[in-house]
Amino acid sequence: MRNRQTLTKGEEEVMQALWALGEATCGEIIELMAEPKPKYTTIATFLKILKSKEYIDCRLEGKSYTYFPLISREAHAKLAVTELLNNYFEGSFSGMVSFFSQNENLSVNEVNELVEILEKSKK
Repeated sequence: MRNRQTLTKGEEEVMQALWALGEATCGEIIELMAEPKPKYTTIATFLKILKSKEYIDCRLEGKSYTYFPLISREAHAKLAVTELLNNYFEGSFSGMVSFFSQNENLSVNEVNELVEILEKSKK
């Protein structure tokens, strides 16, 4: 997978809809979105940008296009977290965890869950 460009908030919302639907037309994506619904042209523009960024592709079905993701939600999440880690915490996972534990008031249960996840990942 080549280096992917980051997504804007609007592009991210369209991707979330596509991941939820699996594949969809522009109209189906709009139906899934919260009120106030975005304009068709806005979503069509986001779809064009996402296609150019190689996050999605499409196929012509009748008179409309059906869009589908080329990257899974999990793969995108991994890229986003890696970017966050590198851009804000100098690649230090412990620095990121320390930041969130100090600034997000993690509960004891959340800290224990994090420790458990880390222990499982070592195995």
